[in-house]
Amino acid sequence: MDQQNNTLEPHVLIFPLPFQGPVNCALKLAELLCLSGIHVTFLNTEHIHRPLIRHTNVLSRFNRYPNFTFETVPDGLEHEKPVSGDRFMEVMDAVDAVSKPLFREMMVSGRLSRKSDRPVTVMISDALFSFAVDIAIEMSIPVICFETISPCCLWTSYFNLPTLIEAGDVPFKGVRVFLLVLYNLGI
Repeated sequence: MDQQNNTLEPHVLIFPLPFQGPVNCALKLAELLCLSGIHVTFLNTEHIHRPLIRHTNVLSRFNRYPNFTFETVPDGLEHEKPVSGDRFMEVMDAVDAVSKPLFREMMVSGRLSRKSDRPVTVMISDALFSFAVDIAIEMSIPVICFETISPCCLWTSYFNLPTLIEAGDVPFKGVRVFLLVLYNLGI
């Protein structure tokens, strides 16, 4: 009976986009879940996890939660090069080529965590990780897509940036920036 109750306890897997902003948002969510007594496994790619551990107090911050564990999945990126927005597509390609098959193997084999044998009962993945959604559905695990960027960034970056670049509006230069702002405000 005890073992059956253990498997029914919630265990949330959080898998954010491997950039500082999305990881920070997801860590805040993880902390709220931990405060509620929910077991959380936070999965990072190796490239973002190393500087996170080296340059923040995240380990001491989460050490007070016995129901929290960090795990990593390889991403194939060079560890000397910092991850920034200008490397977005390189990071996404690496996640797709390297992390995706390893993540699938971890989930299917049940070897997600070296520290816990609890099965994942809910997955919260970044909305851009459609492969995580596919794996969760395949394994009959409820999944929540967590969007960590602002609507403005989403609209600009994903839907309109190529058009703005084609039109020559981006990158902004000199006084033209002021004129573009006035034009867009209808002034």
